[in-house]
Amino acid sequence: MPVFSSSSQQRISTERTGFYIHIPFCRSRCGYCDFVSFTGNEDCISTYVYHLCDEIRLHSKQLWGGRTAETVFFGGGTPSLLELSHIGLILQALQECFPLKPDAEITLEANPESVTADKAAGWRRAGVNRLSLGLQTFDDGLLREIGRLHTSEQFRQAYQTARQSGFQNISFDLIYGIVGQSMKNWRKSLQSAVALAPEHLSLYSLTIEEHTSFFDKGLRIDEDRQAQMYEWSRSYLRQEGYEQYEISNFARPGRVCEHNMIYWRQQDYLGLGVGAVGCVGGVRWQNQKTLNGYETDVTAQRLPWLSQEILDAKTRKFERLMLGLRLREGCNWEREDNPGWFSHRRRLAEKGWLEEIRPGCWRIPDAYIRITNQVLLPFA
Repeated sequence: MPVFSSSSQQRISTERTGFYIHIPFCRSRCGYCDFVSFTGNEDCISTYVYHLCDEIRLHSKQLWGGRTAETVFFGGGTPSLLELSHIGLILQALQECFPLKPDAEITLEANPESVTADKAAGWRRAGVNRLSLGLQTFDDGLLREIGRLHTSEQFRQAYQTARQSGFQNISFDLIYGIVGQSMKNWRKSLQSAVALAPEHLSLYSLTIEEHTSFFDKGLRIDEDRQAQMYEWSRSYLRQEGYEQYEISNFARPGRVCEHNMIYWRQQDYLGLGVGAVGCVGGVRWQNQKTLNGYETDVTAQRLPWLSQEILDAKTRKFERLMLGLRLREGCNWEREDNPGWFSHRRRLAEKGWLEEIRPGCWRIPDAYIRITNQVLLPFA
């Protein structure tokens, strides 16, 4: 565990932050998934929740006590597999250790097949006010191919159930560029999603990572088709009243995901649970990636950190630029003091790859968002 001076301890203890809570359990594993998740372990959930609440208390006692929780995000895995009592226990532990801001955004990721009327109503009673539904595609054949358990009709039912339970802030996750997916198919999926009028949409290009079944099968993506899908989607969603506020995220006015903005604005967040990543006060860590390792540490009253990194000033500045340029609001370049970065900025501006939208504030123009990685590479 890192050691802080008393002045640093006092400084970081009064700041606000976001909380990411990782629920690593799934009924099955999707072909593209490389997140820390486990199948066939549902009987471990109650024990895991018990240890998760203990980890929250450990953070409060040992490092970050006194902070106010502005956002809470239940991610996974499949958080909607939790019992309602589990959600209540976790939020109660948070409230006791890190007072929730009165209007805190509390998001829960849910797979459609696990959404019921009782659960949705219980989530609302517990304080969850934002739901992120894993749609991926409206094509039932493609859903089967990528390993999803729901059908398009189950998704529609889950969405209506959430609305009837009082959710007024709902996000859909969709994937484009699935192997075998045509442009026509993608257009139909996105148009069907927009027709349901969610407040938020997250569009992700399929990536094939090592240690996934798609990688083992040797599947390859069509990057040109993905680029075409992405550009069409941006134009279409703009026409439909969705504002693009980040490379992959679109929202109705006033409905951005506040939790994700904490990441992109390089603000502090605590990662809780197996495999979770956190970054507070310039210290970044990742938790143990196995249930046994995680539970052993927490039982011994140790923060379950697998690794930690103290971020130096150069790294912090680079990451601020890298994250800020993902946002359509841009970032303030004048805060930097690296001559090389200023020279690179001038070269990018000459190419038209950067634009100054306010004095000192720069962003990647709409026409070049698709090459964001190419723009950022020389900063590394």
